Amino acid sequence: MNRHSPVPDEADSGPHPKPRFVLEVCCESLSDVVSAEAGGADRIELCSALDLGGLTPSLGLLLAAQAATQLPIWVMVRPRGGDFVYAPDEVAVMARDVELCRGTHPAGYVFGALHPDGTIDRDACRKLLDLCGPTPAVFHRAFDRTPVLSDALAAVSELGFRRVLTSGREDTAAAGASAIKRVRDRAAGRVEVLPCGQVRAENVEHLLAATGCDQVHGSFTEVVPLGDADGHSGYGPRMRVSREQVAAARYELDRLAGFAPPRGRPPRTVRPGGVPPGG
Repeated sequence: MNRHSPVPDEADSGPHPKPRFVLEVCCESLSDVVSAEAGGADRIELCSALDLGGLTPSLGLLLAAQAATQLPIWVMVRPRGGDFVYAPDEVAVMARDVELCRGTHPAGYVFGALHPDGTIDRDACRKLLDLCGPTPAVFHRAFDRTPVLSDALAAVSELGFRRVLTSGREDTAAAGASAIKRVRDRAAGRVEVLPCGQVRAENVEHLLAATGCDQVHGSFTEVVPLGDADGHSGYGPRMRVSREQVAAARYELDRLAGFAPPRGRPPRTVRPGGVPPGG
């Protein structure tokens, strides 16, 4: 579809790789990472405590995830839940987390910091970016808490972030699609724009068409079925990445890019490594 502009598939080793939409999956456990890769994810955002919006994962989880997959892993750096206005000691903790993770050579980092008035805390972000060195970083959904998106985008670009994660200030990316498009148009390629917020197979076509973006981010979670006789009684529901939901989104993205068969035909089997045959 001409409204979409898929990006080249790095897995295609031919002289003219076919464009392919990128699917990033948010994971908070090793099993999530395995399911995301099996479903066809291209990239992992690794965090803990998704119920709090995502916090810094443990170093042990990061090392285990890197051993379990060859997918690029972007590490969340967020010391606590709640707002994104961090005291100096909290920024120091974030800096230490970056330093500790740096030795594992992650694909990138995900973080953001704001002033009390909602504008981007350039000093805090610059300190963390300096510690990242050549490793790229994403400014996360703190972006949607800023008072003026165009000013926030300018700051993100000037600071040198690779991408910005946004739902267009709405609860879902589909609802915020028009704002996401404005951000993308203003970014003009200087910063990648990654739509997020209840992204699912059934809405990716609308989302890509309405925003012009070439990548999406989602958690694709389902409730873990637990039996009362297994020592799980008395706890709230636990969530996990659904391999089937990831695969369904992968299929839709590949269909839109011309890789998958038309609707009504079964999606191709995902081979180990998460890349559909021919993808």
